[in-house]
Amino acid sequence: MTRPRDVSAGAPSEADANAHVDALVIGAHPDDAELGAGGTLLRMRDAGLRVAVVDLTAGERGSRGTPELRAAEASAASAMLRLVARETLGFADTELVASLELRRALVEAYRRHRPRVVFAPRPDDLHPDHAAAGAAARDAFYPSGMKNLSAAGVPHRPEALYHYAMHDAPDVAAGGGVLVDVSAVWDERLALARCFASQLHAGPADAGFATSLARADFLLRMEARSREFGRRCGVEFAEPLYAARPLPVRDVGAFFGPGAR
Repeated sequence: MTRPRDVSAGAPSEADANAHVDALVIGAHPDDAELGAGGTLLRMRDAGLRVAVVDLTAGERGSRGTPELRAAEASAASAMLRLVARETLGFADTELVASLELRRALVEAYRRHRPRVVFAPRPDDLHPDHAAAGAAARDAFYPSGMKNLSAAGVPHRPEALYHYAMHDAPDVAAGGGVLVDVSAVWDERLALARCFASQLHAGPADAGFATSLARADFLLRMEARSREFGRRCGVEFAEPLYAARPLPVRDVGAFFGPGAR
């Protein structure tokens, strides 16, 4: 494992580091947050919530694009989402494991950004980097609030952790899952995915390396999955999130009242 480099340009300022964010999104690669939970993030933006993203790697060993191009694409996506901060921790692409080193780095990220909610990939995802990111995010959740842990920053434990779907999206009815209605932002959700053009199919003349993202029907398959989850909860498009631990219902009026499904 290559030790993480210093946080990249675009890291939060000292003032931002002392401010709470509503949500912190962990991604193994620069496009994971947007491709996995883009609709949810757009809904959070429209609700006026403060969102930050931590990319664990620069995606430097991806089969398409370059680190520089992928950074530029992530910057465009960040602007669309109006993120308050985005940083890259500099772990080695394709070599992520849920190690103590990665756990400590995420503990320190939780303490820097002080989120109410954390989003991360599912720990059982097909891609080992995604799985490691999800497992490390889960493993960092509790110790981030421990006073005597050997990690920088003031202790802070988020209120909740959700895992978002990448390769596989199990049925949320199996337990612990919620569906976010992303119908109102669906067109923009597709535009957000297109920010990462280097990873997507570029048309009939596309001579890039074939990947699952670069299939000509990738966006159609994304739509089909979101339509199916939408059908299950009575909306046009929905995005699944899987709660890592039981969630309390504090506002029963909002949860069971008008507009609730």
